[in-house]
Amino acid sequence: MRRYIGFRDFVQRDQRSLVGTGLLLTGSHEQAIRLALRAYRTVGLAWPPTPWENPATHAHTALYRAFLRRPTAAGATALVRLPPRRRLIAVACLHDGRTPEEMADVLGLPVETVEAELTEALDTLTKGDRTRLVNRFATQAGEASVPDLSDRSLADLRGRGRRRALLTAAALTLLVGFIVMLTPQGQVWTTALAAGDRGSGASAAVPQSATASPGPSASGSPSAASSEPSESSASSASSAEPSRGESAQPAVPAAWKAPRTSYVIRYAVPGECRGARPATPAPGKVLCAGWTLTLTSDHPPKDRLDLPKASCTPRPCRATLHVPDAAQESGHGADGRREPGPAVSRDGRRLAYLSAAELRYVAHDLPSGTKRYLSPVLTPADVAGTSVAVSPDGRHFTVRLADRRLRTDFATGATAPVPAAETTPVEKSAGWLDEEYPAWTGSPGGRYAAVAVPGEPGNDSLHIVDAASRRVVRRLPLPPLGEPVSAEAVQWLSAREVVVELTGRTSRDILGFYRVDVRNGRMHRLAGLPADGRIAIGAVADR
Repeated sequence: MRRYIGFRDFVQRDQRSLVGTGLLLTGSHEQAIRLALRAYRTVGLAWPPTPWENPATHAHTALYRAFLRRPTAAGATALVRLPPRRRLIAVACLHDGRTPEEMADVLGLPVETVEAELTEALDTLTKGDRTRLVNRFATQAGEASVPDLSDRSLADLRGRGRRRALLTAAALTLLVGFIVMLTPQGQVWTTALAAGDRGSGASAAVPQSATASPGPSASGSPSAASSEPSESSASSASSAEPSRGESAQPAVPAAWKAPRTSYVIRYAVPGECRGARPATPAPGKVLCAGWTLTLTSDHPPKDRLDLPKASCTPRPCRATLHVPDAAQESGHGADGRREPGPAVSRDGRRLAYLSAAELRYVAHDLPSGTKRYLSPVLTPADVAGTSVAVSPDGRHFTVRLADRRLRTDFATGATAPVPAAETTPVEKSAGWLDEEYPAWTGSPGGRYAAVAVPGEPGNDSLHIVDAASRRVVRRLPLPPLGEPVSAEAVQWLSAREVVVELTGRTSRDILGFYRVDVRNGRMHRLAGLPADGRIAIGAVADR
């Protein structure tokens, strides 16, 4: 299959390292090979990788998650006696070279928790001797017996593709048969299609109650009712038109269907709102919809008729897509407005938003074209104060409603209320944060919130708030860019970087988007992003 070009070479090149990591985690060659095959299946389903994605890193991350879902341990070594999460952190950081910050992103934990687990593992295994433990891991992983996994990995992927195709065909066959069986005109339509008569097929498709008429028409002569609209249809058509005293409302946008593409979303910005909006909006009513996606790739979209023509000069190639039903403004309170924005996964492959067409949250996966519903149809009270967030790995989406939170696993499509025990400090303190700050954004682990507050002399500062204690734990002054600046925290790029939008206080111009290291306050510009007041950031290539 042309899709998997290069996959065999990747597996053969990476398998020794991956099986070695699995052997350290499980203590069993058999279990290590099973973990490696699961990881390669995950990578293969998303193959080919994006230009800035490292498939080896993706495979190791998939192996980590597969291990945590079903931890196993064989043997009686000190390593396998460690708790599964601590064992994983030790192996990933000391053998695979992952940093605590990277593992915090993978596991959805605060960096401090990962560092504490790593210290505990070092003290337990070698009484804090890091070099000794690194050498021990390298020796044990080097003893792994590694067969060639490339054929098994490819066979697994191809078998899954064939099974998916067969199941889809069977489901479609059953669905068509069910519809034909329940539809009163099903027998007439089937006869017309089998006869191949275009004219008879067209007439048979009209319900009999609409075509049959008494008198001359029944004997075969033309009927005036068949060529002229009836009084009832004319009255219903005229009733659909707005009266002179009413203003025409903008049409409800159609639900968006995502094209299948290997391009990834770099960022999304709101489109132009068409039509006049009411001076006093109804609470919970979507007032404006439409977001524009900018997608990027290092390869032109060959044979991709569902994508607009991409511009590849200069590289990377870029294309744009319009999502007409993505809500960007809704009524709130007596005369207020809210701005529910979309959420884009860090790899740019998935997009979630409030659909103005369906009045519920939806998520799309661009590589597969899969669509998931993240919430039921919302009530006005839900729409008035709602938002959506995506986990660092892009798998879980959390919808915040008026009185509850719903979490959806995109892989399975299962949606369930977020248990109280799994509610993060940021989620628990969301109401307080809304009251204290005009804008804030939660960290990937859910412990901290980043906010911009007025500072001295005239420049805003970036504050990092511990949501559990509701205390500011770090104050980072933002440097002036030729003039005093005001800032807004947009979103976290990782557990240690926050994107802020800077605006000149004097010129009122948007000066750009910058990523700020929350540990030391160092700031770097994010190039290639538009000077727009609202933005949702996805795959940032120069990150």
